[in-house]
Amino acid sequence: MRVLVISDSHGAVFDSHMDEMKKYGDFDILVHCGDKYKDAQKFADKLNISTVYQVPGNCDYDISGKEEILLREICGRNVLITHGHLHNVKLNIEALKAYAEDNGADAVLYGHTHGAQNDFIGNVLYFNPGSTVFPRDGKPSFGVVEFTDSEIRGRIILLQN
Repeated sequence: MRVLVISDSHGAVFDSHMDEMKKYGDFDILVHCGDKYKDAQKFADKLNISTVYQVPGNCDYDISGKEEILLREICGRNVLITHGHLHNVKLNIEALKAYAEDNGADAVLYGHTHGAQNDFIGNVLYFNPGSTVFPRDGKPSFGVVEFTDSEIRGRIILLQN
């Protein structure tokens, strides 16, 4: 199962980004981790992805969905999707780690920091794709997380434009 992970797009959905994302093949799911989370459908439409999960961030003022989602359907793995502001991830991820543990998460997809992260801490993947438009640590980026029966593998991809 291939998941395209985007965060902190802040209303900027560029065709050049779509062209780069298409280079990485087809995706089964699109996850938007907030801050203009309604951009998710724009990305999904342009990339022909029918399954979309999105959560609002601190810059989303028209909130109509859940603030966090716990999926139990990706290759038998529990996947927590959050923006991260509710767990103060700009300070550190300790509160997020505790929440993930309490909810039995195998992977945590989050945003808010505008900085990419792709790390296993214990047996849990903490994955932040960075920002597609306002990176704090270099170039704009997005992420791909692949789930198989035997592993979870994340990859941060830098956008060239």
